[in-house]
Amino acid sequence: MDLDDIYGPEVASFTQAQFLADGTFLQVPPEAGAAAGITTPLIITADARREFVAGDDGGEDDRLHAVLCAVARAIEQSPADEVCYVVPAEDLPSGQAPTGEDQLIAITAPGDTGAPVLTLMLSREM
Repeated sequence: MDLDDIYGPEVASFTQAQFLADGTFLQVPPEAGAAAGITTPLIITADARREFVAGDDGGEDDRLHAVLCAVARAIEQSPADEVCYVVPAEDLPSGQAPTGEDQLIAITAPGDTGAPVLTLMLSREM
């Protein structure tokens, strides 16, 4: 039995590069991750960025740092073999117009080259 038998045929497939090109994913600068103790390359969905980082008050860098520190804490508190981390919204800053999302999901998965990438997203984006 293969996955098509269980889930049906694949409808569409996109690469990380395609999602970055169309603005669905945004690259997080490596130095921002490193400042929070995260060495894995990071991307964030546009919606997660809007929810927890964006704003027109000049505080985006501080909010991004707070988000990444909260992610780093969630990773530290998880079992060593975990690949999906849940960061509660109360541990996160909110962007300009919060929509009421209650958590941020961070998933480590292979990127286009097979190397691990940590993707930050809203739970509804999974």
